[in-house]
Amino acid sequence: MESTLAAPTPGGIAASLTLTNLTRLFGLWLAYRVLLYIYNISPFHPLYRFPGPKLAAMSFWYEAWYDFFQMGRYTHEIQRMHEKYGPIVRINPEELHCNDPAFIDEIYPSVGNRIRDRHAHFLKALAGALEKSTFGTRDHETHRARRAAVSRFFSRQQMLRLEPEVHELAQKLCDKLLLWAGKGPIQIIHPFNCFTADTISQYAYGEKLGFLDQDDWLPNFKAAYEAFSETVYLFRFIPLLRGLVSVSPYLSDYMGDDIALWMRQMNVTIPGYIRKAQQDHAKGRIFTELLESSLPDSEKSIFRLSGEGISLMSAGTETTAELEGENPRALSWVALEKHPYLYGVIWEGIRLSYGVSTRLARIPREEQLRYEKDGYQYIIPKGTPIGMSSYISHHDENIFPNSHEFVPERWINDKGLKNTTLEHYILSFSKGSRQCAGMNLALCELFLVTAALALRVVPRMELYETTLDDIKYDHETMTPKIKKGSQGVRVVVT
Repeated sequence: MESTLAAPTPGGIAASLTLTNLTRLFGLWLAYRVLLYIYNISPFHPLYRFPGPKLAAMSFWYEAWYDFFQMGRYTHEIQRMHEKYGPIVRINPEELHCNDPAFIDEIYPSVGNRIRDRHAHFLKALAGALEKSTFGTRDHETHRARRAAVSRFFSRQQMLRLEPEVHELAQKLCDKLLLWAGKGPIQIIHPFNCFTADTISQYAYGEKLGFLDQDDWLPNFKAAYEAFSETVYLFRFIPLLRGLVSVSPYLSDYMGDDIALWMRQMNVTIPGYIRKAQQDHAKGRIFTELLESSLPDSEKSIFRLSGEGISLMSAGTETTAELEGENPRALSWVALEKHPYLYGVIWEGIRLSYGVSTRLARIPREEQLRYEKDGYQYIIPKGTPIGMSSYISHHDENIFPNSHEFVPERWINDKGLKNTTLEHYILSFSKGSRQCAGMNLALCELFLVTAALALRVVPRMELYETTLDDIKYDHETMTPKIKKGSQGVRVVVT
């Protein structure tokens, strides 16, 4: 019996793609989009009751206008929404934003049985191996397993064991800065980047990147990260372009030096470190133990662990008078923490540097959240992404009066002791079950390097042609950025 299914004729598909049919397909797609936009602002949508601009609720184009076309300015617009509409606003068809610090523990609970997933829209900004990192993990269960494997390496006890190495590198940074006397201005971000990159690479791979050993401060990881971070909105709003990352090793010769350096780190250098850890378990440190852990084999692939490595490098390099009597060459993190004013300087610096300044939405998969305060009453449906932004929260005048001023004294109470209660309102390291695993490493670095610089280098250091505009938040590409054209904080060493 002959089959009744006719074989496709050569050119049949191509022949069907006539101008008329293409026009019909486009018309159907356009009708679908229009109906979707109408649904998004209709009473049938579960977020209909939440206030905010109708254009923002209708489509992602409103967000794209501020973040993609104006480059990272949607947080400013979200702040204006809160001023107009209140503590919870709808910022796109799927997502809510909150600016009430009293709701932090609901959005970012530390209790493991309160499930919080990441928003897929946020994760579209990541590409390549980063998608497989702990930071790039969407579902709660996989994130919990991955974080458990990594976080033990960053416990406070583990950081106290690592402290001598951090101290040695802090001294090396001071030595190099003092040798720079009379050589002209330095963009201070570069020495700090060299220090933090060498610290995390030595700990993660057992081998420094060697940025503090080179004669100059460049190259370092900062410029490479900056170049890559410029792509986050491109990937988020044109996700098809994320596929280009997989072919980037073949295109590196045609890229700028900075982005080529990032791609080399992601595709060659870090995978190379992980291969060394596979071959010689004495050298890999963090990654050696990950390879020997009980994680399933799929979690130990070079590609997956490379994503973890690039995430550690990015986080480790982007986000970080009472000392009389301290020996600048024999500093102790534990001892330094006891100085209230130093504690205030460091936490005030953390507050005004914001960490990841963009909103970090969480999805309460299995529970509704209830908000009731000052006449506002909302039931946030389960499965709805809701987040907060460090830039907005850190300028809450009720918590931080004169919030745009650097005031270390706000971290000291009336008895002259550390005012640790304010730490609860700091989102630089995020909060809850997805809080940055490297927070203790960052604090160890900050206390040791700040004290070493204050005692050894700052007395011989002067600001060079630097104004408030050179340190002021202007826009963001996940992390905060100053205005374009600014050279940031520059100093000279005398």
